[in-house]
Amino acid sequence: MWTEAIAGAPNDPTGVLSSPERDHVDSVWSEHGQIDVRVLIRNEQRPMDMEVLPRRVDAPSRCTVPELLARHERVLVVGGRGSGKTALIARLAARAAADHRQGTRTLVPFVVLVSLLDDPCLDERAIARLSPIGGVVLLRRALEERRALVLVDGLDEAGSGARRLSESVEAFAAAHPGNPMVVTTRPRREGIPGYARVELRGFVTATLVPQPGTRVVAAHRFLARRDPGRRTSLIASAVDALLERYAAEELRPGAILKSLDLRDRRLLFGSIAWLMHSDRLVELPVESLAELLRWRLDGARWVEGPRLVLCRADEEVDLCRADEEDDEEDMDEDEDEDGDGDREPQGGPLERGAAGDGRELGELAQDIDGTVERVIEEIRGHQGLLIERRPGSFSFADLSYQAYLNAVDHVRIGALDALVEARSDPWSHETIVHAAGIPEVDAAAFIRALLEADRGEAPVATLLASRCAEVAGGRLPPQLRRTIARRLSAVVPPRSPFDVAYLIDDVGEIAGPALIQALGSASPSERAYTAIALGGLRHRPAYGVLVRMAADDSPVNEPIVCWLWDEEQLVKDQVIGCFALLALFDVALAVPSASTLFLQAIERAPRGALDGVYTLIDDQHEERIGRASEDGPIRDVEAVDVLLAKMRKVLDRTGGPSAWKFP
Repeated sequence: MWTEAIAGAPNDPTGVLSSPERDHVDSVWSEHGQIDVRVLIRNEQRPMDMEVLPRRVDAPSRCTVPELLARHERVLVVGGRGSGKTALIARLAARAAADHRQGTRTLVPFVVLVSLLDDPCLDERAIARLSPIGGVVLLRRALEERRALVLVDGLDEAGSGARRLSESVEAFAAAHPGNPMVVTTRPRREGIPGYARVELRGFVTATLVPQPGTRVVAAHRFLARRDPGRRTSLIASAVDALLERYAAEELRPGAILKSLDLRDRRLLFGSIAWLMHSDRLVELPVESLAELLRWRLDGARWVEGPRLVLCRADEEVDLCRADEEDDEEDMDEDEDEDGDGDREPQGGPLERGAAGDGRELGELAQDIDGTVERVIEEIRGHQGLLIERRPGSFSFADLSYQAYLNAVDHVRIGALDALVEARSDPWSHETIVHAAGIPEVDAAAFIRALLEADRGEAPVATLLASRCAEVAGGRLPPQLRRTIARRLSAVVPPRSPFDVAYLIDDVGEIAGPALIQALGSASPSERAYTAIALGGLRHRPAYGVLVRMAADDSPVNEPIVCWLWDEEQLVKDQVIGCFALLALFDVALAVPSASTLFLQAIERAPRGALDGVYTLIDDQHEERIGRASEDGPIRDVEAVDVLLAKMRKVLDRTGGPSAWKFP
């Protein structure tokens, strides 16, 4: 979708930038690549390649932003509150990062959230501060090579500084031609109602086309925090409610999705989830969806109605035997049981619908392409469980729905052993947990299989078993719960820097929920190490926990080893809040949008903890700058300077930072 004119090969013959550029792109993908990371869960989910109406006669009358960028390198997108502007920016960043990682394009995305700007001015320093992993060196090189994709979200959030920010955006764009830019804003408040216009010199202004909402609210996300045991049942209820809409919606007469009952619809969408999981997809191209549906509607499988149509290839069906049985029963089935001269339709609702329309089942099977087309159009026209995120590409409204339906499909065909084998694959963890919460599953046997399979060094299966035990509820015998608790106690909470490194490097994010749960019974030193581990794991649900831990003034009576810029630091005589601040500082440098959480934490932290963290970071930062000529340029210097200034501002309220060095 990107124009070739603005995406050339990197001019880096020595390979100096290969690692920083790769790390930066990976961080953009990590932050923006997940569908619902940056979109408020209370908002309706919308397609993220929403169409816009450009205000230029030489532009398409209606198109997507990538299509518009192919003709004009600077685009200003105007939309009201909750219209999807932030989701659009996240989507553009994620797609550029994905293309870069795959080697199909070389544009380097830089995301600027106006709400995080200290000064309403867009320049290289401001962009580099919000992209600390790449830093100003990568930014300047990308701009010189015309490979920078600059995405500015929320021009209107500058408040009284909006005019100054707008002028700086115009100046920046003029100074760096050939680099595509997208800026989003709300309409201006002044002017004639309905005619307010927003303009940026050199930009094509485009208005977001209002999108029909899908009324999908991921309530399970916050309800499950209160009661984790209900998570799978909450998601199951949400999925069934979305599936029921196909019956409640006013679809045209004879609509296929409307004629299917709830079980059939669940099987159909479960097979889609299984395909996406198998291919490790969060978006399914319409061609793949059509191929899946076409295979399901193979005429040879219309033996027992749609339930047989929805079976998978690995479910062995003796069609020859079924045909023989059908031949033997033909005379009985053809009899008119009620004497009205009509044969009763057989099989599932789809077959009954076909008979009611006066068509033979074979005729419907022969029109496979037409049937596939109808199903896709019904999904596209009544988006809910599946959403067309961008033209020709579908995804589930929530990734949890995809994982749950995939678990349902595995349970249906008795493939739980495959999930046990996939225990080390983070892509399968959510599916494994949901499988344990499905009532038809023998949760105790499933969890035992996970525990018995945990033969490797990394206790991933034990951590999975702990999460499975939560959703299984009271279906587990007390002895099994005691076994899980005993094995889990050997993993969390961490008791040394070696345990922390082990959790971060060998176990991974699956340890996050168990670490949070273990905080209640952990000692002060264990809580300190837990804070460091949560920060290193980049476990998003833990960010709020770390903000609350920053206010903890419980003393830690033993030296704690932590890491700052990958260098060990021995910290003595501090409180737990100190280690939570250090963890959030590390997160803020890796995930710029999380810097607001760090600012909340420094307002809560005890003064002694904040003073100690400021002194430590300031000293180490000065040493890094002094070694810069030897080790190469420092990429995050602007971001560190801003965070230090924020800490200094809070400390100045009570006399400023101490002169003593951090012990």
